[in-house]
Amino acid sequence: MIEVFKEKGEQVFKKVTTDPRWDINDQTLFNVFGLTYYGYCFGIGRLVCFLEPEDINAFVQEKLEELGAGKKYVSGLIEFAYSTFTQSTEGINAQLVGIGHSHFTSINTDDLVNSVFNNAKSIA
Repeated sequence: MIEVFKEKGEQVFKKVTTDPRWDINDQTLFNVFGLTYYGYCFGIGRLVCFLEPEDINAFVQEKLEELGAGKKYVSGLIEFAYSTFTQSTEGINAQLVGIGHSHFTSINTDDLVNSVFNNAKSIA
């Protein structure tokens, strides 16, 4: 099942990072993507593929670091995102995780990808 998880996670990752709207230098966009992406991956990983949170976290960590983000920064982002599933968390960042999570069953991820860019624009 881990291969299915990685394949689905990789598809969304590539859709966002190869989109012409992607700008690695836009920190707001990176954060919106990271949190939304985590929510999506957590849904696929836990509820579809029955993976342990540590495996999901490691995958997302690797993908976000692949973009050039620092390990400590990414691990803080992931720690926060994971906490939204283990304790009551409110605010825009928790909502972004929830948006990603709400799309984990989507076959067509275009709406998810567009939400990353639209939400980053509305937050900026």
